[in-house]
Amino acid sequence: MKFSYFHAPAFAHGAAFLLCAFVASPVAAHAQTLQESIALARDYQSERRLAGLQVEDQAAQLAQIRAQYGFKLSANAEIGAGYISTEKNALFPEEGKRFPQTVGVQFNYPLYTAGRQQLAIQAAQTGIEAAQANVSYIDTQAALAAINLHAAITRDLALIQLEQDNQRSLDQAARDAGLRLKAGEVTKTDLAQANARQAQGVASQSRAEASLQIDQSRYVELTGQSPQNLEPLNQVPTVPALTEALALGESTPLIENARLQLKAAQQQLELSHRESYPSIQLAGRANTQDDSDFSTSRLGAYGVSLQASLPILDGGIRKAEVLRSQSRVAMAQEQLDSSRRQLQQRLTENYAMLQTSQNQYPALIKARDAAQLALQTIRRELELGTRTTYDLLTAEQALLDANTQIILNQEDQALNAYQILAQLNRL
Repeated sequence: MKFSYFHAPAFAHGAAFLLCAFVASPVAAHAQTLQESIALARDYQSERRLAGLQVEDQAAQLAQIRAQYGFKLSANAEIGAGYISTEKNALFPEEGKRFPQTVGVQFNYPLYTAGRQQLAIQAAQTGIEAAQANVSYIDTQAALAAINLHAAITRDLALIQLEQDNQRSLDQAARDAGLRLKAGEVTKTDLAQANARQAQGVASQSRAEASLQIDQSRYVELTGQSPQNLEPLNQVPTVPALTEALALGESTPLIENARLQLKAAQQQLELSHRESYPSIQLAGRANTQDDSDFSTSRLGAYGVSLQASLPILDGGIRKAEVLRSQSRVAMAQEQLDSSRRQLQQRLTENYAMLQTSQNQYPALIKARDAAQLALQTIRRELELGTRTTYDLLTAEQALLDANTQIILNQEDQALNAYQILAQLNRL
């Protein structure tokens, strides 16, 4: 099958990828990749281990059901003491003390269960499959959380680098304004504006650094390890077209788990109906008894029989169980329908946001280039005295905003694409 794909524009597109801006600082020997962050999150999350234990629990339940309908053999023994009193002149039994001793074995094996055995085993097997699908779904959610935090940290680092570069420009502008004031070229208002923007830059950089610390803390909470030189998301993964994605949604762990839950509920409902059907089992026993009422010799008893049973009255237990099973089927069906609607809605939204970000990217690049050109022009005009310090500060802020928007746009493209792949279980 051939898929059509969305292809995101290259992040570089005439300029260095801004999420890599922070690599100008000293780099560690190894850059931690996105896949490594995902692996750390999957291994560390307790939900993943609990989901694995649920699979084991379902497997144990299957073994229990098979044993329940299997061949059963038991041994029994009895020893006691008693006294028999009889009327006068009675020939049997003889009055006196008795010390009965009995040893034996018995067995039973179901021959006919009206399909209850097969249904119970099938329901347990379905439960195992549903638990395994839940493990895949939890893995996907952990991976998506790791992707979001990995991207957030690299974004924070890139924004901090921008703020630091901008702060150096603001510091220089403040120094220049001070010198121009002494030379009588600008007024005190120009210096005040430069100092105010310089202080705002310091505050903005502090906010960016605080955001980085918060995201790093969340990363530790998710993976159990501190982020070490995370590799930036330098490209957008390709995703199938929306029509293909909606079709592929039926095979995702979220939908598969809901479908299997419905199947197990339906099997349990059928099992509840068949509890009122007859059953047949093969039974047998063999035992010996000493000191019987007949004589002091040992007696032996052996026998094999077919035992049939048909429930007639049970106080409404079976009816209540059927009603409960019907309710579970209805809830499972609603959960499946709800999961389908949610998946389709999320896919549609993510595709719309991805396409919007892709369409915005060229315009943001043009805006950044224009802001950079305007800043260079204003700096030359400021030297000639035809521009003010306020014009320079405004141009620098415009360039900072344009670069920031590019970084956020690149992050949006990557995250929306990864969210689509996660929803389709294609990470």
